[in-house]
Amino acid sequence: MTHAERIRLWSALSDAFVDNPIDYAAIARQLEGIDRATVKVAFFEEVGPVCYSNLQAPIPPIWTAFDTTWLAETIRSTQEARRASAFRRLRDQAFVAYLRYRLKDEWQCIERELERQTDADAG
Repeated sequence: MTHAERIRLWSALSDAFVDNPIDYAAIARQLEGIDRATVKVAFFEEVGPVCYSNLQAPIPPIWTAFDTTWLAETIRSTQEARRASAFRRLRDQAFVAYLRYRLKDEWQCIERELERQTDADAG
């Protein structure tokens, strides 16, 4: 996957973390052609850890879309921090486990729309 494709993936998934009704079908359309396992890892391990706090804020600062440049830089910074520190890797593994539990409904909605898209393409 190219860097531009990876950023497109992150940007699409970040739409699940804005403070507005989520258009899961639109997210799925943007993810067309990307392996489902890659999408799932990106959702829980890359995008979730940097965007989740927006859902927890009393007044979320991001309500339309995340800035793509900020998103890419923050995810890359997080990945570098994980590579540099065993403690950070351990801490992030625990956080990702929490996100897999907390965001399971959001992931199921994305997965359902990806299935619909696959079925529509096949039919």
